Formats: sequence, structure tokens, C-alpha cells
Amino acid sequence: MAGKTAEDGYGDIPGERALTDRSAPAAQRIADLAKVAGRPSKSVLVEDPEPLLNAMRAGLRLSEVYVLDSVRPPRELVAECERRRVPVTVMAAGLATELFRSDKRPEIFGVARVPAPVEPEQLLEADGDLLILDGVRIVGNIGAIARSAYAFGAAGIVLVGSGLASIADRRLIRASRGYVFSVPVALMDWPQVQALIADFTRAGGHVAAVDAGATGSLDRLSAWEGRLALILGAETTGLTPQARALAQAAVSIPMNPAVESLNVSVAAGVLLHRRAWRNLAPTAQ
Repeated sequence: MAGKTAEDGYGDIPGERALTDRSAPAAQRIADLAKVAGRPSKSVLVEDPEPLLNAMRAGLRLSEVYVLDSVRPPRELVAECERRRVPVTVMAAGLATELFRSDKRPEIFGVARVPAPVEPEQLLEADGDLLILDGVRIVGNIGAIARSAYAFGAAGIVLVGSGLASIADRRLIRASRGYVFSVPVALMDWPQVQALIADFTRAGGHVAAVDAGATGSLDRLSAWEGRLALILGAETTGLTPQARALAQAAVSIPMNPAVESLNVSVAAGVLLHRRAWRNLAPTAQ
């Protein structure tokens, strides 16, 4: 592998050996995982250095990382793999193109064990606010919200009607830059959400929905000292009747009336930033 050097932040792979055999069990495993992005599986591909680093630092268990023979991996990634004893294998670029059936194959990727689903107790026992995404199905938006949730200290995200079979979805991992593993993300249906919210409110939590037509004060919501569950609907369809029935209050985000609505990931970022004074307080101690 030629080109970038250690001085540029790129390093060599200790004891590098190139995987070139299409019939090797490791190659077949990668080909199977690369076939369908959203198919449930016990393992998942994590693509590109930044998502790999973020996922490992969040505790995701990787069995192996692969680097194409045409590139040098970031030194930081190699060091993290060594620290966590994750083997790094060089793969022939031609073999990767064959396995991913595309010239757009990732240059660096890993195979990870899919984590166990998030249980309601994890969300209830935490201290920060919750986000409930009602019918948000665009993976890019969900990924951006996961990044914001982690950045601003939210305790977890609940996805209702997302169309995802698992949070270990290659598209979602890429969109979140790997941060989807840094904050608990639960897939639920409405009966499960209703049970969660019943326990949440019994413990003193408050539930608020974001609605463009609401007159509730965002300032009052931002200043609430207890836990909040914030419900956001999809930009095109808004809140479902189930979401409206759960909300104890509804607020809107003040903005130019000439703009019909905000992208849901932007709205989530605004709300989470307004609540960061509370949600990030434990991490600042």
C-alpha cells in the first residue's frame, strides 16, 4: 500500500496479509452481509473509518476490520483496533469490488456483532430526555437525529413506524457516522410506547409533542427541570392520533411564517440544544 504516510496520520497494518480468495469463508460472509442493507442478521457491516471508530468507542463488538490494498488506514483506527484486539486484514481491491458488486465498495469496513435490542427499562432508568420519532422513515434523518441526541445528552430514542428491521442497518450506521450505537435506540409499536410512557409519567416525566400549529411556549418546555419525552412526527405527515393522545402539551418552534416546516432532524436538533443545559449536566460533573 503506497501513498499516505504515518506523518499524515496514516499507518501500516501490523503483519499485513492480503485476502484474495473469493472462496474463503471470510469473503463469503462479507458477500452475504453486503447483499441486502436492511436484512436482519446477527452480524452487520460497518463502513468507513469514522463510523468504525465511533462504533468501537460506543462498545460495539467487531470481529474483524478490512482495509483494501489500495489505501492506508488512519493511524487512529489501527491503534484502536490494536487496543481492542480487533484483527485487521488487508483485502484485494478487486475482491472487494466483487463482494460488494460495485466499484463504490468501501475502502475500509468491519464486521460487527449486532447488539441486543434496547429494553424499556434502559430508557426508564436513565436520567436524560427521550425522543419519540413518530413515523420518521428517512434513514438520513434518523441518523442525523442520533448524532444530535448523543451530542446533546439525550437518554434514548424510540422509533415508531420507521420501517427499520434493526438499528444495525448499514444505511443508518453510515448516516449517523456510527453514533447510533452511542445512544440507546429502541424500535417499538404503539402499544409498547404507551406502556413506556405510562411508566415514564408515573416516575414524574412529562410528555410534549412538537406541532407546527401549537401555541405552547418552547421557552417553558426548555426550562422544565424534570425529564421530558419529546414526540416529533414526520415532516410530510405530522403527528399521528396515537402520538397526540400521549402528549400532555404541544409546542411549536418559532420561525419565519413564510417557511412551512423544518426538517425533522433540524427540529430535533433545536429542541435537544434547548435542553442541553439539563441533559449534559451529568457529563460536566
